[in-house]
Amino acid sequence: CEIHKQRLGVALLDTLRNNTLVLEDVHTWERCQEECCLLPACNVAWMHGGLCYATQCHRVPECHFMLTERTSKMAIVGDRMPYDIDWPNEHTVLEMEEMAINMSVPSESQFADSQTPSMTNEVNVPVNGSDAQVSTNTCSKTFPTVHAQELVVSAGKNVILTLPKNEVELNAFTIPEPDKGKKSLWMVLNVQVPYLDQRAILCLHEQLSVGVYQFRVTVSGDNKRGEAFVNVTVNPVPRVNQPPVAIATPETQELSLPNSSAYIDGKQSSDDDRIVSYHWEKIKGPLLGTKAFADTSTLHLSNLVPGNYTFRLTVLDSDGISNSTTANVTVSKAVDYPPTANAGPNQEITLPQNSIILNGNQSSDDHGIVSFEWALSLKTKSKVLDMQGVQTPYLQLSAMKEGDYTFQLTVTDINGQHNTAEVTVIVQPENNAAPQAVAGPDKELTYPVDGTTLDGSHSSDDQNIASYHWESISGPSKVHLENADNAVATVSSLKTGSYVFMLTVRDSHGLLGTDKVTVTVKEESNQLPSANAGGRKVLVLPNSTVVLDGSRSTDDQRIVSYLWSRDSSSPAAGEVVNGSNKLPVLLVTNLVEGSYIFHLKVTDSSGKSNEDSATVEVKADPRGNEMVELVLDVSVQRLTEQQKALLIRQLSVMLGVLDKDVHVQTIRRFSQTSTQIIFYVLEETPNKIFKGTDIARTLQHLLQKEKADFLAFRVLRVDTFLCQLQCSAHGSCNSFSKRCACHPFWMENFVRVYFGDGESNCDWSVLYVTLTSFLVLVSFALLIWLVLCCCRK
Repeated sequence: CEIHKQRLGVALLDTLRNNTLVLEDVHTWERCQEECCLLPACNVAWMHGGLCYATQCHRVPECHFMLTERTSKMAIVGDRMPYDIDWPNEHTVLEMEEMAINMSVPSESQFADSQTPSMTNEVNVPVNGSDAQVSTNTCSKTFPTVHAQELVVSAGKNVILTLPKNEVELNAFTIPEPDKGKKSLWMVLNVQVPYLDQRAILCLHEQLSVGVYQFRVTVSGDNKRGEAFVNVTVNPVPRVNQPPVAIATPETQELSLPNSSAYIDGKQSSDDDRIVSYHWEKIKGPLLGTKAFADTSTLHLSNLVPGNYTFRLTVLDSDGISNSTTANVTVSKAVDYPPTANAGPNQEITLPQNSIILNGNQSSDDHGIVSFEWALSLKTKSKVLDMQGVQTPYLQLSAMKEGDYTFQLTVTDINGQHNTAEVTVIVQPENNAAPQAVAGPDKELTYPVDGTTLDGSHSSDDQNIASYHWESISGPSKVHLENADNAVATVSSLKTGSYVFMLTVRDSHGLLGTDKVTVTVKEESNQLPSANAGGRKVLVLPNSTVVLDGSRSTDDQRIVSYLWSRDSSSPAAGEVVNGSNKLPVLLVTNLVEGSYIFHLKVTDSSGKSNEDSATVEVKADPRGNEMVELVLDVSVQRLTEQQKALLIRQLSVMLGVLDKDVHVQTIRRFSQTSTQIIFYVLEETPNKIFKGTDIARTLQHLLQKEKADFLAFRVLRVDTFLCQLQCSAHGSCNSFSKRCACHPFWMENFVRVYFGDGESNCDWSVLYVTLTSFLVLVSFALLIWLVLCCCRK
């Protein structure tokens, strides 16, 4: 049933009074249209004053209507109209209110086709659109009120349909069956597609999709009405089971002891639905100590013995169909190679050394050596010697005589396999040389000092020194010698003049060696020492190490101590290396730009001292502004020379220069886990040095955005080595943090830092910022006060 047209504010004409049926139990517009559809003779549904009217039009004049300003609703059933209806022209409201008809109930013959129950009451129906009933003097009849009885309807049991079958027939049955013709209306509730059949039978011939369809059937006839529901479930095409495919990987494995474990994987087995169980069994091979089979997808085998194993995997799918496959495991015995004996290289000793240790611990075996056995070879003619540790890797030989000795080492492994090796020891005859006597350096004494020590302990011999003897061979007076037959002797009772002493040493074979030493005794006439600190030095960074030579200081006797000190006005930076502040030559490193003054104090043997000063001027690096600082996330001890060369190569690629143009000046520790590398870029041709700010900006862009992982180590910071920020002329730049330290009453412009170019600055005056903030706060408070005042009014 299709609603052709709907209009508001339309009233019936007097000509339709005999063809109109009042449906008293229908009070909604949707239900009114539905009831008209159920009545085969209904052409027009009209809703007015809460009542539903069903109208039948036999001829064209009967379906002429008039307009009204009321809220009447009218719908035309388009597929039942034999002609098109022309809607009326507008009439005045007065004319509409004067038009009324007294509509009587039509006879059964008039609505015979609709099988609508007859009515017994007469009502006055306003056809001009008014809300009240209008009575006339021409007729006293009213429409009868129609009360439809409930009809018991059965749509049958729910239907289950399995594709590819896509047709089903739905039948509606009533109890009891109406005497007169019935009308059925089928509607799909969950899909907006209605199906209507005049014979109360629903036939679905469309292609159905999988799902549940809910149908409602409404049956009316013989003044009775009822409805029923039925579901049609459409199931997919039944699956045709395919047998599973068992796959065991790997199909073949080869093991060699001591490896006695293996895995066989059945997870790659497949089925069109799912595999519900796996079953493993051994069908061939040696007995296993314990059953290691589990009904899982993976078989774990352990403690396998040598042999060939065959295992079967059976898989079962959800439909009870099984499939099998096999996998082979071959376990071989461990391969044992014979040991390799190594008695070491041939040895040579010279008498009087007559002992040596031979080392056989370089012998090897794939499973381990269990025994060593040393023996004197039959090739050896001399049999006189002592042997200890003959069943250990180390053979100790002693009491050997001149000649050749050959020794044989036999090693045995755990399976009894053995191997031998030989080593020869040649004992050379003794070759003695005369000892060399060393009496020590000449000495000078200042009277009243009249004694000293004579040290001959530095004398040497190819074997050993058997005796020492000191004697005075010349001098102005007789002296007293103590311990004259020892390496170190003491001489006393010296007078002014020169004395010569001779040392004689003798070895165990009686060979002699001599040496002389002169001791000079002078009268006391001591002068102040003359200190010489080395004068003025000039350094240019990055050279930060200076060497001050004070060894040119002199004294008439001798200088016994040197002491370097730094002037209090000098910079504190710089470290003294290896305690050189107490040596003639001072070594200081890590100096910074500035002027240093170092004082040298020398003291002679009499305790007299003298001082001299040296000035060191350290000038700034002329390339300081072009230096770039690169901090890497790697400790300095882990950075190798190879990695340094790779880093230079990567930097040259990023900067578009040659490797030789990247000059690394300093590599040093930045923190426990980071390294600071300072470099600059200089093209030798045409001797052009790149600006440090340009290099830093280029590397920051490439490393932090485009090529973050290009270098071997993560970059923590890239910046110029010297801080070059101007700080708005109201502060100074911190070279370590690379940020501005503002002067008092000045502060950083955080808007520029976080939302602008990001450069640290000292743009804002604290006074102006405070005043501006105060004015903003006062303005905001004033604005709030004005808003509150306006709201109160």
